[in-house]
Amino acid sequence: NPKQNLSVNISHKLSKMDKNHNNDKYDRQIRLWGVHGQKKLMYSKICLLSCGPAGTETLKNLILPGVGEVTVVDDQTVSDRDLGNNFFVTEDDLGKSRAEAVNKWLCELNPDV
Repeated sequence: NPKQNLSVNISHKLSKMDKNHNNDKYDRQIRLWGVHGQKKLMYSKICLLSCGPAGTETLKNLILPGVGEVTVVDDQTVSDRDLGNNFFVTEDDLGKSRAEAVNKWLCELNPDV
């Protein structure tokens, strides 16, 4: 069950944070909102409808500090217009699913999401 595996992985990361968060990659966030706030972020689930520039920028700002789970929903394909206003698509993504392209690039920012 993927949900159980996610819980196990998150629990492992959180217990590490509780013991020695100074060496953790989320140290900056923990100093801002504490371990409790980081736990809430890591257990949260986000669904983005349409991969426009504002939505992908918002997701970037949630993925970097370690949001728990992200789902991207968009039935459009990457077009020339997207190349000019969306940092999370490239020319190689032209004609491909915009949701898949954005998801691929955003997940590279933080593989733990």
